[in-house]
Amino acid sequence: MNKRLLLVFITVFIGLFFIMLWLYGHLLFDRLLSYVPQEYMWVIESEVFSLLFLILTALYITLLCYQIYQKKLSKVFFYISMTLYFPLLIFLLFFKSIGVQGYSFNPLAFIVDILDGQAFEVFANIFFFIPLGIILSLFKVSSKKAALFSVLFIVVVESSQYIFELGFFDVADIITNLLGITIGYVSFKKIKL
Repeated sequence: MNKRLLLVFITVFIGLFFIMLWLYGHLLFDRLLSYVPQEYMWVIESEVFSLLFLILTALYITLLCYQIYQKKLSKVFFYISMTLYFPLLIFLLFFKSIGVQGYSFNPLAFIVDILDGQAFEVFANIFFFIPLGIILSLFKVSSKKAALFSVLFIVVVESSQYIFELGFFDVADIITNLLGITIGYVSFKKIKL
């Protein structure tokens, strides 16, 4: 890597660190607290955890940006990412709303959510499904099969949340989740694993 490119990615890392610092202080910290059991609050509230979280997140995104720039994703990076991603996704889909049941068939409810100040939830629904689209793209799944798998997967997840009282069956969530998968799928079409 030449010095200029190194300087660019050091700048990206520093910029991401400060963006993450702002996001953590204004959005993420309160969200993290709502998902963590009371006996582990001291971990989330510690400055060491916060600093480590910010540094590792900025470093992760910087490494991802570098690999996208190179149009080649390291297999080690990919497998570490998936090892972190799937348990987090399973937790967010099935364990954050235990005992809650409901449904919403309004496909545009996410627009109302954004207008009502709930934009974080909408963008989180998109963001957390981008990696699934990336996986489908990296494994060269055809767009037709990727679309079919995505719709079936998300409908099964949403139905399971309703049936087992783990959340809401929400058509707007299906749309935002599919948007996330589509973004990931299209964005990584030219990246090799």
